[in-house]
Amino acid sequence: MTTRPALGILLGALLLSTGCGVVDGGEPTTGRPTAATGGTVGPVAPTGRAGDGRALLRIVTQLGEQCPHEPVTPDPRCDPKPRPDTGFEVRSAAGDVVTRGRSGADGRATVAVGPGTYDVRGETVAGWRIAPQRRVTVDGNGTVEVPLTWTNGIQ
Repeated sequence: MTTRPALGILLGALLLSTGCGVVDGGEPTTGRPTAATGGTVGPVAPTGRAGDGRALLRIVTQLGEQCPHEPVTPDPRCDPKPRPDTGFEVRSAAGDVVTRGRSGADGRATVAVGPGTYDVRGETVAGWRIAPQRRVTVDGNGTVEVPLTWTNGIQ
């Protein structure tokens, strides 16, 4: 029965070639840019101004893990969804609160900060176990996108 090992090898190769929707680093892939894959999530109307040594933090609040598993093929129903009117705070590397804010109806907010390293934290959201926190460093005059994605750890 030499066909069983050959069939197993063929089946294994087929499964590996189709992929499981995850690339090195564990980030899910969706076939289009999102905050989860490090791409652009769209325009943001700034509430502050960049320049004169200040940078913009473009904060995007979203709920991730819309599906209990990562589908083999991209499924837009599983993409992170915007989380409107969600609180966040920006803290200095020393832990001092620099600013607090809320995302708009589209789940986005923009704040201006001076050069430095900041921790951006999302507020606790009922029904979501893991509130996001990101550390960002800005050098002034630039723009840094900061996706805050709430998860349940179901992936």
